[in-house]
Amino acid sequence: MDRALSVAALLDPTQQVVPFHGRESELEALTLWRDSPAPQASLLLHAPAGAGKTRLLQRFQEERHEGRLLVIDDADRLTWNDIFERLQDTLRHGPARTRVLLAARTTGWWWSSTRQRIADFDHEVTDLALEPTMEDRAESFSLACRHFAKQLNVTAPDEPPPNIAGETVLDLHLAALTAVHGDPCDVNRTQLIRQLLKRDDGPKKGRIAEDCLAVATPDTPDPDLLARAAQRHPHLMPKLDEVIARDPKIVLDLQRDSLRSAAEIGSFATLEHIARQVFRDERFAADAIPAMLTRRLIERAQDTLERAEMYGMLSARTALCGLREEAVEASKNEVECYRELVEQDRENRPLLADSLGDLGLRLIAVHRAEEVLQVSEEAIRLWHEIAIDDPETIPQLASALEQISYRYQALGLPEQSMDAISRATLMYQELAKTHPALFRVDFARVAATVARRYHEEGEHTYAADSMQLSIANWRILAQEDPRYEPELARNLAAAGSMLVELRRAEAASETLKEAVEVFRRLAVVNPQTFRPELADALMRHSQALRDLCQDPDAKLTAQEAVMLWRETGDQKGLGAALLNVVKVAFDFDAELLAAQEAVAVYRELAAENTVWHQVDVAIALAALTEQQLIHDEIDHALTSTKELFDIVRRLPSQLIDFFGIKLALAMQPMTATLSEMEYHAHALESSELMLDIWRAHKDKSPGAYIGALQQHACKLRAAGRRVEARNTAHTAVVLWHLTGKDLDQEPGYADTLTIYARLCAETKYQLQKALRLTHRAVEIMRAVGEPVKLEFALETAEALSSSSAATA
Repeated sequence: MDRALSVAALLDPTQQVVPFHGRESELEALTLWRDSPAPQASLLLHAPAGAGKTRLLQRFQEERHEGRLLVIDDADRLTWNDIFERLQDTLRHGPARTRVLLAARTTGWWWSSTRQRIADFDHEVTDLALEPTMEDRAESFSLACRHFAKQLNVTAPDEPPPNIAGETVLDLHLAALTAVHGDPCDVNRTQLIRQLLKRDDGPKKGRIAEDCLAVATPDTPDPDLLARAAQRHPHLMPKLDEVIARDPKIVLDLQRDSLRSAAEIGSFATLEHIARQVFRDERFAADAIPAMLTRRLIERAQDTLERAEMYGMLSARTALCGLREEAVEASKNEVECYRELVEQDRENRPLLADSLGDLGLRLIAVHRAEEVLQVSEEAIRLWHEIAIDDPETIPQLASALEQISYRYQALGLPEQSMDAISRATLMYQELAKTHPALFRVDFARVAATVARRYHEEGEHTYAADSMQLSIANWRILAQEDPRYEPELARNLAAAGSMLVELRRAEAASETLKEAVEVFRRLAVVNPQTFRPELADALMRHSQALRDLCQDPDAKLTAQEAVMLWRETGDQKGLGAALLNVVKVAFDFDAELLAAQEAVAVYRELAAENTVWHQVDVAIALAALTEQQLIHDEIDHALTSTKELFDIVRRLPSQLIDFFGIKLALAMQPMTATLSEMEYHAHALESSELMLDIWRAHKDKSPGAYIGALQQHACKLRAAGRRVEARNTAHTAVVLWHLTGKDLDQEPGYADTLTIYARLCAETKYQLQKALRLTHRAVEIMRAVGEPVKLEFALETAEALSSSSAATA
């Protein structure tokens, strides 16, 4: 046979020797999916080898459609990073409407892992099973016979198709080609392949190469082909076991789908060979393969303890590869095993308590808040029981309280979080007094955590006291053991930043100066490790100097940080340092140049990893827009604003969860400048985007969301939309009432009352009620000591009194 007309060539789906036909219902299902109202959607088309997935994809791509369609064939052969890189294009270039169509032979855990990760892009994820063969087999067989006969210049046979067990479209085409050659169509797939191979000595490619292995396995077969063929021809599995046993390291060269096949259907000896290679290879850390291996190996656990340990390992491995629901299930099985062991021996209670803590972590990932609290509180009760029986376990109780504190914080329960971390701190403090060498580090660490919590709650005095206590302990540790000097410096830097936020600029400057000095000394000894931390400390120090109005020192310190980041080659650090120059330089030209370079740096980073750096580009654009407005580069500023808005609208909710607060804070100065310069349409658009971000975080930061509503009301007022502004401010007042806080101690609430009352005065709406609200705001401001806001409230009261008198 001429090589151009080899079996492989005739059956190659890309050659379209047999034209596409049938599959109307599948095409209709794909069309409905494509035209669904979801802005972003992904679908997996899956079927065994030879079912016609590639031909169907090609046909579907030929149809005209709006929006962006990304097709990923053989998706099961790719790593998650390969798919991840392609998905990033939907953020970088794609319009709002995006469709991602994947095709694969199998589903299982690789797909569960992938679908959960794709969902993080706010995609509606579904899958569609493709039937292996056509509905009208006779017509399909006849059509294939005619076209193969035309290619081979022979007469097409007129006979019905054979009934091949487990038939696919490829099998039907194999039978058609066999019939065209005049050979009998055996119902045995293996015989069909043998008959065709007798007529073809050309290269074996694609599906034919896999099927060839079923009838003529060479001594040294291609292991990838062998693994894939074993799914279709199970009798090849012993040969795959033999190949892997002969050279176990060969598994590291297998493609992902081949390795998954071996992990799913291989013998336990093969599993152990693969496990030895895969478990210690970092390339598989985020892949489902280690989890798949662990799931099968659990079957060989010798006793309940070993099974519990393996379920714990399975939970960790499934979590790493994005199998969040599966991680919860594995963790629950681990807990049940330890409950069984506790029934046998109460000495196993610490193991059960630890496993409950792990289960709480897994439940957070799937947003099951109530269950998180239940298992976490059960773990605490268990540690309390254990500590009563054995006081030496108090450190574990303190650690458990610390962990549940973080979980309360993640669930938006600040009071419970503060209570738990305070109890943990007291325990560590007592332990540090008794065993300083063992527990002073823990006490210093949690004291800093408590300081940050006090700071978040506005308890500034307590925050400063706790941080000073933490620093004092780190000083003692560093004096006793120089290995703790880096931690001392890091905590000095953190303390300095907190003092900057607390408006204690002088104390912040002294603290950060000390941190810089320690890092300078450490950077001389180990520049690779400590030069980046020195640069970070310099950035923080420049912010403290800015607050002291030491303009030259602030600018020079910030520029030194930029120089150090350049030396390290860390582009992300350089971008942050350049944005810091924008904040502290007090030099308009230097600020504009720094903002421009920051945008360029983050664009370069986003080109490599759009997901993790798209927010950075947006933040840099916000800084650049503000500088362009200040420099009267209005056209450039509005162009930058448009790009920023486009990026923010495309951000997946996962990125809003991770980086949204940072982004919203960065957009505030730009939004204020747009409003002040009377670009009200752009200012309101920016304010609405910020409001959406804060709304996504309202459960964790209700006060910040109310503040964003309040600021949006101010932007509406500036744009002359006073009635709408008044209604927005009223919503903010209502939300304050729903917080359940003691509002007589909340200056933010008083400020909201004042703004609402001022808008009532300007719109002549319920003036007497507005006056009463303003009087309450004045009382709160006087009680909490807010002189500037008090003055604003008094002015508003005067305006309302005048309006009321005029109305009367």
